[in-house]
Amino acid sequence: MDFRLNLLMMLPESFRKRMIGGKTIERDGRTMSPAMQMILYILEKRRITNDIENIGAKKIRDFYDTTAGLLQKRPPRIKTIDHNVDLGDAQIRIREYIPKNFEANGHSMLFFHGGGFSIGSIRTHDPVCKFFSIMLGWKIFSVEYRLAPEHRFPIPLEDCDRSMDWLIDNADEFEIDVNKIAVGGDSAGGNLAACLCVKRIEEGKIQPERQILFYPAVDTGGDYASIKTFTDGYFLLTKELLEWFGNNYIDESDHTNIYAAPMNYQKLNLLPPALIITAGFDPLRDEGEAYAETLKKNGVKVDYKEYPSLIHGFLNFTIAPECFKAMEEISEKIKSIN
Repeated sequence: MDFRLNLLMMLPESFRKRMIGGKTIERDGRTMSPAMQMILYILEKRRITNDIENIGAKKIRDFYDTTAGLLQKRPPRIKTIDHNVDLGDAQIRIREYIPKNFEANGHSMLFFHGGGFSIGSIRTHDPVCKFFSIMLGWKIFSVEYRLAPEHRFPIPLEDCDRSMDWLIDNADEFEIDVNKIAVGGDSAGGNLAACLCVKRIEEGKIQPERQILFYPAVDTGGDYASIKTFTDGYFLLTKELLEWFGNNYIDESDHTNIYAAPMNYQKLNLLPPALIITAGFDPLRDEGEAYAETLKKNGVKVDYKEYPSLIHGFLNFTIAPECFKAMEEISEKIKSIN
């Protein structure tokens, strides 16, 4: 985290407004917070995705790793253990977060990071998992699933599914209850969490207790107004970048596959309870809301919350007080769900 940025975010909102020229961004009946405008300005200055096809995945991953650390609040110390998990045809890393207030046989969460299935890592979401683990008093298990385009659909989902199997098989060692394992993820990670629930129903496996989806991508074929409204500079989720992510991950023929687009699942009523969080200034906002409404209509218990002044990826922007406050509120919401 940059110390100067931290100081800027601690200034009164009126001062931050003056720093961005006193102008506010208003779209679709929502007003973006000044802190989000400052973050967008920083990201725009660091943008490297104008020529995305020629840059390559590795350079974009390195950029994301650097940017994610710059804009996150420093979490308190927490014990972590890295596990190298043998999946048979590959080995992946899963990081276990152990808060001091964890109670044996309590709740845990299997977490999948975002990044369009192509970027992101345990490292980019390390502060996110640390804060949630401390706030919830849960063990968090963050999965470093294999990334596209080197590993296309359905490999990342299969990695997540086998990670769930591994966690269940070792539940006694980790002192967790197999009936209290939640799955969660942000953006592409939210897609993987939602699709994992579908996959495990279809295969007759133990289901997660609940799904916690942060601004998830859940409908690859949907035509939503927010995609048209917010694909111009909102956390670099341009139309070109969204297409690059999608093309890296799935073929055209997979757009309706229930393991890529859970909105198409015909047995939604069997899914576990869901908490779905969206941001007001986000191309994925409308499909997240639509998924929440569709689940409700199918009898699934759903809690839905939009943060209207925030942008896509806000869990990684906790240097901004409103993003950290949102994380605290979400943690309280998670704990209140029965």
